[in-house]
Amino acid sequence: MEATDHLKASLTAAIALANIFGPVMRQGRPAVRPNDQAVRGALRLTTNQIPEIAVEDYEAGGRTLYEALSSLPDVDRAVELVNRLLVETHAAPQLTRRDSQPWHLHFGSPAEASGWLAELATAVAMLLGSAEAARLRRCEAVRCDDVFLDSTRNRTQRFCSTACQNRTKVAAHRARAS
Repeated sequence: MEATDHLKASLTAAIALANIFGPVMRQGRPAVRPNDQAVRGALRLTTNQIPEIAVEDYEAGGRTLYEALSSLPDVDRAVELVNRLLVETHAAPQLTRRDSQPWHLHFGSPAEASGWLAELATAVAMLLGSAEAARLRRCEAVRCDDVFLDSTRNRTQRFCSTACQNRTKVAAHRARAS
């Protein structure tokens, strides 16, 4: 396990949680109401030990994460929002491990929503404080408000998914044909 694997997983989960609570439109359709299965799915991106989920415990933090991520490229605004979430969740680093797994950092109690929000906010904060912050983007497709992490080598990813990319290409083709 690389030292950054846990951070990458937490960042992926932060983006997924933000996309559960923030967008009005997702991949061309109205966003569905957040539910415990969606939150569980986001947390599953970073852990196999899923705590009891109460959607309302994650809502304010998820909305703040979305607001921060979607405010980019205004890094100052994103940092302001993430810093506020770090304070609200009392993010405090501590090393933890399960069974014979290697030690890794957590930033709050993994048994509580505030602990997970602290961890996800910390992952976003670490990216915002790096030269890689520009990799966090908003989908360029019409009728999609999702945020994503550009994982391409040349930093040219414009869409959150293949579905959004295909919708955009089909719309452009139809516009040229008419």
